[in-house]
Amino acid sequence: MKSIIWFLLFFFCFTCLTAQNDKIDLKIFGHLQYNLNDIDNTNSSYFSLGEQDFFITSTFTDRISFLGETVVKYDNSTSSKFAPSIERAQLKYDYYKNHSLIIGKIHTPVNYWNDVYHHGRLFFPVIERPLSFSYYIPVHTLGARLQGQNLGDLNFGYDLMVGNGISMSDIGGQTTDLSYLASVYIQPWDDSRFGISYFNDKMTENGAGVHSGHSSAISNYEGSVDFKLFCMSAAYFGEKIEFLSELTHNRTNTDSLGVSTNYSGFAYLGWRINGNNKTPYILFDYLNISDKELHSIPTLIQKMGVGYKYDISHKVNVKFQLERILKGEDHFFHDAPGKHQSNFQIQFSYGL
Repeated sequence: MKSIIWFLLFFFCFTCLTAQNDKIDLKIFGHLQYNLNDIDNTNSSYFSLGEQDFFITSTFTDRISFLGETVVKYDNSTSSKFAPSIERAQLKYDYYKNHSLIIGKIHTPVNYWNDVYHHGRLFFPVIERPLSFSYYIPVHTLGARLQGQNLGDLNFGYDLMVGNGISMSDIGGQTTDLSYLASVYIQPWDDSRFGISYFNDKMTENGAGVHSGHSSAISNYEGSVDFKLFCMSAAYFGEKIEFLSELTHNRTNTDSLGVSTNYSGFAYLGWRINGNNKTPYILFDYLNISDKELHSIPTLIQKMGVGYKYDISHKVNVKFQLERILKGEDHFFHDAPGKHQSNFQIQFSYGL
């Protein structure tokens, strides 16, 4: 209750500032969803309220700006099952041409998806994030980031970042080991981006602070973990064709079981038709986490789906998605006692 009251006060203050200061921009994103699931011939049907995202930007000077993102989302520990969460709070200083210093809580720029999309489902090409985000992608990092954008003929970009590790929280941790990231990409054509990244974190004790984004899938192992993540992304969102591919190679090392190698691959292909506001699409998502993995939970999941997105306007869209999930032993899907699942989902997304 206290967190909700503080959030409402925070939101009220920013609303008042927005009304008096044209340099502050407040946007609100959210989504509603209907789910029809078949899990080993056991059916369920329900509506769900998705994340409600309060997105704030402000310009202090020609060189200094602020971005804040606070989301009210599902939280099983509260009586209402919802609670506010600070997802991003970052200051950006453009110190030289297209080079910037960013400090604060940031979406870790490990791949295209996490660097480009925020929590507003309005901009997602499909209904949900790739499977890897629930298991080992470090969604958020609290730290400092050097960024360069649109450099040279190939629109080269880079990110160098140091920050709190996966096991730390937004207020610190009991270790001196920080996480490190290096990422580069090019944009040779309009609406394209091709990039690679490397993320390294040495966790003294296994765990996932709230800011990491994948705390639900952490194993019970409490020892140290040497965590390395390699990502490759290829994206093109043109007037007719949309394509996104995310590949990851995760390698962890523990004193108990040694080296574990994990893989994931996500692919999306869409075709915009009839005035570019209707997009049928297909998707494939694959996740393979080794039996020797101790940071997260070993699993094998394959998801295939078809969908249709209709942009009612640039502020409202609806997605229809039919998907089939084949999985091995997986304790993250607590409501799925079997190995096969079929889902039909309708998602209504909006931005104000």
